[in-house]
Amino acid sequence: MKKLNKFLYILLFGLFIFPQISLGAECNPASLSPIQYREKSETVKNTQLCLQKLGFNISEATGYFGKETMQAIKDYYTTWYGKWNGLRLGTLGIQKIKTSLTTTTTPVSSNFSLTKFNSNEEYKTYLEANSSDNQIYNYGLIRGMVAVPTTPTAPTNSIDDKAATSESSTGATATTVDRYSSTNNQVLNIDEPDIAKTNGQTIFYKSYANNNACPAGAMCAKPLVASSSGQISLIKALPVNQLSIESKINLDGYYYSTGDLLLNNNILIVLENKKVKGYDVSNTKDPKEKWSLDLDEKTTIEDARLKDGKIYLITKSSVNDYKNCPITILKNGTTSLSLACNDIYHPSSAMAIDTNYTAISINPTDGSVINKLSFLGSSSSSTIYMSENNLYVAYNYSEDQLKYYLSFLKEKGTDLFPATLISKLEKVSAYDISSSSKWTELQNELNKYYNSLSSDDNLRITNEFNNRLTDYSKTHFRDLEKTAIVKIGLNNLDIVSTGNVPGKLLNQFSVDEYNNNLRVAVTIGGTWNLLGSRTTSTNDIYVLDDKLNTIGSIKDLGTTERIYSARFIGNRGYLVTFRQTDPFYVLDLSIPTAPAMKGELKIPGYSAYLHPITDNIILGVGKENSQVKLSLFDVTSPENPTEISKYNLTDYWTEVESNHHAFLLDKTHNVFFIPASQGGYIFSYKENKLTLVKTIKDYNIKRAIYINDYLYMLGDNKMTVLDENSWEKAGELEIK
Repeated sequence: MKKLNKFLYILLFGLFIFPQISLGAECNPASLSPIQYREKSETVKNTQLCLQKLGFNISEATGYFGKETMQAIKDYYTTWYGKWNGLRLGTLGIQKIKTSLTTTTTPVSSNFSLTKFNSNEEYKTYLEANSSDNQIYNYGLIRGMVAVPTTPTAPTNSIDDKAATSESSTGATATTVDRYSSTNNQVLNIDEPDIAKTNGQTIFYKSYANNNACPAGAMCAKPLVASSSGQISLIKALPVNQLSIESKINLDGYYYSTGDLLLNNNILIVLENKKVKGYDVSNTKDPKEKWSLDLDEKTTIEDARLKDGKIYLITKSSVNDYKNCPITILKNGTTSLSLACNDIYHPSSAMAIDTNYTAISINPTDGSVINKLSFLGSSSSSTIYMSENNLYVAYNYSEDQLKYYLSFLKEKGTDLFPATLISKLEKVSAYDISSSSKWTELQNELNKYYNSLSSDDNLRITNEFNNRLTDYSKTHFRDLEKTAIVKIGLNNLDIVSTGNVPGKLLNQFSVDEYNNNLRVAVTIGGTWNLLGSRTTSTNDIYVLDDKLNTIGSIKDLGTTERIYSARFIGNRGYLVTFRQTDPFYVLDLSIPTAPAMKGELKIPGYSAYLHPITDNIILGVGKENSQVKLSLFDVTSPENPTEISKYNLTDYWTEVESNHHAFLLDKTHNVFFIPASQGGYIFSYKENKLTLVKTIKDYNIKRAIYINDYLYMLGDNKMTVLDENSWEKAGELEIK
């Protein structure tokens, strides 16, 4: 009884303190009024609810103005006013909140979803109807219309210092480790496969083994890298005056198609062309293969991640509409990972299907499969992105072209074609037959009508049709080209949600999850349309909620251009589009429902990779006049981004443009490394000025790693070590 009385007392006390607070309350903009730090009131709670709705970090609307609310108000003022202490929300701030709330976007639900197959027969029937071989691409309509088979269309800074438990020592004889670099990953603490890894003592490096050495005195052509097999060298990195290759692991297949690495404690994971292997490298002089997974002949590795002691492997398998289930993805010795038909998801609506995606979580210790998930999709422009809690698989596809044409006919062609014909075409669209068969039926019906017309009417309708379709496409071009997005929970590899956006992603940096929302950057158009003419390109930003419904967007950035690079960092986004000049856009994403383009800078050339040097300094790596260009952008004022430093190399190429893993940032020494066509370059960015501090001329330099204050530059045939305090050469090792 005493406990009950105590409970009732607390409950009544709470009701007394917050008499108007009720469960399930919603933001009421009309009730907003000024509040201040440490205030307790319903007004504070209403403000918290409104800030939550705008996407600011309020974990719970308690009605108390504490530090969390203060920070949220500071963040909100930063988006439109500038620096603010957050101790008070005044009249002007309230008006801005009301304006933001009244201009928010109603969530747009996606028409893309996935459904599981119920049987083997349903699986086969679906593939027969939706195989990419059955999809059509046409030029125009009516007479002369052609239908042919489609061909699929061809960081937060993650370089972190790893501290060792022992005290560090210095100099060429040092064996203890104070710090070492990791791969330049998109997301902190989520490792991505690359050709070089280190644990601070050993460098694991994939290079090519030239087995076609030319005998002395003979006239031999230089062998191509692609004809050489790969090898992994286990290199003793410390002390620097005792560099040595302790052992090697030979790889199957060609260098370029095999051998990216992940490192989990003493297990080195090797992603070969048709295998995934785990090696025990606790004894670097004698690495032992612990396990091996063999991929099916139609299965390839799309990408992989390593997080919290689990490997996440994403594979693609070409579909075969004549093959029965179960479908084998990989084998571990005598044990197979097979998929029953009712294990596989498929798009609920019709689309061109040519690929089976499978996400697999693997124990790196023994290679055992923990969980798996499989779904059908398109192999066109696939993109893999992983956040702290979710894995995203995205791919490009075309919406149903037949439905697109029917929508056009019903909206713009009712005076060109009789209602009975349009009704008949709608019935054809509903037939349970393949897309190509539907299109053949549609052509037949249209041609019947076309042949019934006089030559004068033929000419009139043909011209009217083509002109109206061109105009219709200008306002509906976002309806046809889409990117499907599948959100997968990491714990159990289950589908959390699905969605889609118009256009096509560039790469994994076009996707980013922040505060449970997904931000994506897409290019739309710039390809051949249904009339056989090239459409004008444009670029959009979309913000999707946790259910992948669109809640905000910025449209038509860089019309006639396409995205060359994108980067999302906290409440901001950065985008580079290019055709003749390089518009560098600064995006304000602090209000997910009302994102905005804040600033734009037009300069010659383009940046193909963007990397945050500091909160307000962004490095761009790209080209100008066919030569490598480096730019430092100051985004302190989002409305007025400036290029504060620039450096042009005589090199014509750097791998960083297409592979962010080739980039290394060392904040301790305020330098970064990039490999280029003539060698390796180390630049300083001190005082926001790009200064070339060291070059190593070697056409084969691929990567750099730092351990303590030494920079290890890795090439196919040689490793060069530089002392970062003096930039003098501290060691060298041949890699053969």
